[in-house]
Amino acid sequence: MHDTFKEVHKIEKNLKSVPKSLKLLSLAFLIYSFSWGMILPYFSIYLKSIVPNYSQVGFIISLMSIVAAVISIFIGDLIDKVGRKKILLFAFVNYLIIGPIYTVTHSIGALVAARVYHGVAAVGIWIPGRTYVRDISPAHKKSEYMGYFYTASALAYTIGPVFGALVITFFDIKSLFYVVGFAAIIAAAIVQHIPDSIKPKRSITQGLKDVMFKDKFIAKELKDYTDEKSIGVKVTMISFLSKMSSAILVMTVALYINSIGGNLWQIGLVYSLMYLPFIFQFVFGEMVETVGSRKMLTTGASLACVFFASLFFANNIIYILIFTLFGSTGLAMVAPVVSGYVSQMAKENNGEITGIYGAVADMAAFTGPLVAGLIADMYGLNFVFIFAAIAMSFVIGIARWM
Repeated sequence: MHDTFKEVHKIEKNLKSVPKSLKLLSLAFLIYSFSWGMILPYFSIYLKSIVPNYSQVGFIISLMSIVAAVISIFIGDLIDKVGRKKILLFAFVNYLIIGPIYTVTHSIGALVAARVYHGVAAVGIWIPGRTYVRDISPAHKKSEYMGYFYTASALAYTIGPVFGALVITFFDIKSLFYVVGFAAIIAAAIVQHIPDSIKPKRSITQGLKDVMFKDKFIAKELKDYTDEKSIGVKVTMISFLSKMSSAILVMTVALYINSIGGNLWQIGLVYSLMYLPFIFQFVFGEMVETVGSRKMLTTGASLACVFFASLFFANNIIYILIFTLFGSTGLAMVAPVVSGYVSQMAKENNGEITGIYGAVADMAAFTGPLVAGLIADMYGLNFVFIFAAIAMSFVIGIARWM
């Protein structure tokens, strides 16, 4: 018991030492993420009410990520030249338009347009946000500070599903999309009071010219990435496989619960518990410093692998809830390890390297739902969980060589 109190005191002390700028940025992302936390659990079901099969659901969900992957590296290079804050504020303002666009989508064409626009804006939020955290993180606290940042968003995604179910019960899912713009404006107002983490070297116009012509779009970024050699390849594979599995889980669990007769409140509860372990990413980030990256990766990937496979056999809401909770705990353990490795590799090119690994995550988020939709149509929704389990088994193998 004494050791438990010591650990709680240590966490409290560490929280007090977190820079004010990180606390404010995390608050901004908590508010922004809360609006999407209300929507995400029900988004795949909403799409299924518009399109005829799971393959098209997967395609529409993944479309945003492929757009984001294409421009992530570009944005990463750009923010190294013009600063983090300008791009972040501009992207938040765009959500005043993105939210309402979703409310008038009644066809595949309209959904495609909404997802493309959304993909562009999302990159302008997450790449500068993650880069800012890496900028202000001391070398020995990179995993820990990134864990604090992600914890804020995870908290939003944990409480959001229940509020989402409440709104849908009394109104409809389209009502939720109006919250997005409101939340983004509040987030932008908070960011406005945070000093930029670097001194901008160029105006946005000059920065765009440099990225396109001086750096030859992504040629420089790819060269810097290949300079990392084998460690870069391993981190890329782990990031891709874990992010792909996470994207599969987010898309498929709601559809699966709906297919066995579950209701909105059950879906909301499962998604709240799915995101719950990610609240403790800062704890996992601290544990990396103690137990080591390899052990944390192996343990997390093993948990995810076992419990994703278990979801194949789940036939009621209790089993789905338990297996999802433990599987997502595994993913939450892997995430700060990957962030720590990326932070170590970033050096003076923080935005550029963050953009590259943002593109990797986006490619994973593109691949996961696309493959999940195809597997669900061919074999059934529960076979999708087996695919995710196989992906995490590869992470276990790669972790042995880190």
